[in-house]
Amino acid sequence: MSRLRWVKAGILCAALLLIAPNSGVTAADAQSPTSTSPVQLIPRTKETRERIDQASRRIMLNVQVTDLSDKPVTGLKPEDFTLLDNHKPQKIAAFREVDGQAFSSDVHVVLVLDAINDGGSAIGHLKKDFGRFLSLGHEPLAYPLSLIFVSDAGAVESQPSTDRAVIAAQLAQFAHRPHSSDCEPIESIEGSRMQGQPTPTQGSRTQEQADCMTAHFTQSVAALRNLLAEQQNLPGRAILVWAGAGWPMVADYGAGPGAGEHPGNYRDVLVELTMDLREAQVTLDAISWGDFKRPKHVRKPIVSVNASVPYTPDQIAEEEMALSVLARLSGGQAVAKVKNFSDIFATFLAGADHFYGLSFDSVPAAAPDEFHTIEVKVDRPGVTVRTSTAYYAQP
Repeated sequence: MSRLRWVKAGILCAALLLIAPNSGVTAADAQSPTSTSPVQLIPRTKETRERIDQASRRIMLNVQVTDLSDKPVTGLKPEDFTLLDNHKPQKIAAFREVDGQAFSSDVHVVLVLDAINDGGSAIGHLKKDFGRFLSLGHEPLAYPLSLIFVSDAGAVESQPSTDRAVIAAQLAQFAHRPHSSDCEPIESIEGSRMQGQPTPTQGSRTQEQADCMTAHFTQSVAALRNLLAEQQNLPGRAILVWAGAGWPMVADYGAGPGAGEHPGNYRDVLVELTMDLREAQVTLDAISWGDFKRPKHVRKPIVSVNASVPYTPDQIAEEEMALSVLARLSGGQAVAKVKNFSDIFATFLAGADHFYGLSFDSVPAAAPDEFHTIEVKVDRPGVTVRTSTAYYAQP
């Protein structure tokens, strides 16, 4: 649920709480413009206000802990974990250990075929490599899997299934759907802003390419947000695998969010996406047969907001809007130049086999959309911890 929807819901709840249950005011009285019945207002108690405020600030985390052999580490207790918010220890408010195999009905996998940004190359690789993965056995997949084909015409989704043959047939059908048109790289346009002052004709062409990239960025983010909105209505946890190099970072070319007179647009989008990912209980993984698309002019890696070389909030947001970084931000993985799809896909699914659910209460921020880093440590030698690495706190 977006922040706007939360605000609307909060206003509605507050209004309902202010009407006394024994005031004798009926629904008809409340709606009638001529009603003279008094409305008794009952202020919320301090405990009620604190409970509502605490619920709005609770941050939920899915934490995967693996050993040196990449096997799940089981049997950990709350005292084995240390949780840091902007490098400050926080009390773990809730804790549970989840055996994904035992609750397989509450875990589902979504594989996104990105026909917006890759011109068919990624889907060609996916059809070949994922088809080979599906043919490796006859037993059902561990978790239900659905395919989603996204293009400039919208998204088409298959029914979830654990049947390898059914999924292979769906994949073959999607692979033949029309793809979005490619955007010619702006750097290759002679006389573009990357290579000097353009002529009027060249400048128009450069703008067309920038507009194309802006459209691809907008379509990609809209598709992702729609997927997350759907997942919020489903029980359990979702592993969302985005196949492709990702969307263009259009600020590199002076167009779209993060550029010109709208430098904060990347941040606005990212705040909503990170909240949607948490509320939908989605871990985003990314896989590409080449390199991922990343912004060119943002220093990296970003260590923290308190790094010795400071980053502005917009620089942080621009870096983290890249698909590969957003995946890691959600607690997932991003693997480029893939050679063995089967092994990588199995690694993604392992994140659902066993994990820990942790939550903590965020401290009120000094300003809206304040960037906070998250770090979860485990008191065990040689373990790897994967979880969300940041969020945006509110006042």
